[in-house]
Amino acid sequence: MSDLELPTVITAIANPEIESFVAGTLFAQGWSVIFRAIDSDALEGFIKGSPESACAAIVIFAPDLSGITRERLDALTPKVKQLIGFSNNITQDASLGELHAIPITTTDLISLVRGYIRAPMLRQNTQLSRQVRRSQVLAVGSAGSYTGCTTLAINIAMELSIVEKATLLIDANFRAPSIATLLAVRNLQSEAGWRSIAPALSIAEISQEQALSIDTFMDQATQSFDHIIIDLGSISGLSNRLTDRRWTSTMTTWSCDQGDELMVIARPDVLGLHRLEQVTSLIQKTSIRSALSFTLNMRSQGRKGSEEEVKFLAITTPLHPRNVRMISRDTRAITAAQALKSTLIEVNERSGLRKSIAAIASELVR
Repeated sequence: MSDLELPTVITAIANPEIESFVAGTLFAQGWSVIFRAIDSDALEGFIKGSPESACAAIVIFAPDLSGITRERLDALTPKVKQLIGFSNNITQDASLGELHAIPITTTDLISLVRGYIRAPMLRQNTQLSRQVRRSQVLAVGSAGSYTGCTTLAINIAMELSIVEKATLLIDANFRAPSIATLLAVRNLQSEAGWRSIAPALSIAEISQEQALSIDTFMDQATQSFDHIIIDLGSISGLSNRLTDRRWTSTMTTWSCDQGDELMVIARPDVLGLHRLEQVTSLIQKTSIRSALSFTLNMRSQGRKGSEEEVKFLAITTPLHPRNVRMISRDTRAITAAQALKSTLIEVNERSGLRKSIAAIASELVR
């Protein structure tokens, strides 16, 4: 299966309600359900008769399937892409191997299956419920280009650090990493972990090597910091990236499944709002566990700004986001910060832009 192909699914669940929930949910998210087995003989018959289709498919089974045994499952393992088992009594059905509790919500189901696509050789025991962790995780994504996504991520992280919250800023914009350049930090990508650059503030840039073990990296990070701010860069084509197994999509998938909040940044011009419409359309069709928020950056002053705000709210309100925020344009403050390769609070702590970002940071402090 190519990295861009959506995975195919075979269901092997006797309970009609559970099977319908699994098949219907995955189909609605873009997966192709190629066979729905009613018993073990039917499952084995399909796999034997259609080996090319079966080898690329994820088989989702339950212990209630007639004739199912550990031996039969072991025999199927090399013939399919992955086996995922669901049970409402994991202890009783433990003889069938690794099983998961039956997902209650659409989002839980999608999150678990995505985990197998992203890292099929890893155990996915933590997918259905976020582990108890120290960090609050905010991922910042751009609806299009030139939205100020990176600037917001940098300065939110800085504001959190000055109130003595241990903060990690992660550059996960694989296509165009820029945090190190904007802060004049050298050789960041070559480091395996993170680097402290100020009291309570560390930064990291995700390399291809780190992306391949992103779950381990993030487990360590979420236990080491109070807040983690992730700059995802552009999130156009979000739904494809969530089923894309290339290393460049790992942080987007992790953020949507395991983050506390996904903040989508948009700019107010015609093209910016068009890109926002495209992203929101994808989000409406995609299940993500992270809470959703939207920020209109570079809002104009006066009547024009009010009109921009109305258009922005018309696009975002139907998605029932956790937060909707507005940040006014402040070209002078941005230009000064970029010239000095520093943060807004270091350049002009009284600027309106800095105060707006400080207000966002204060909302995150718990």
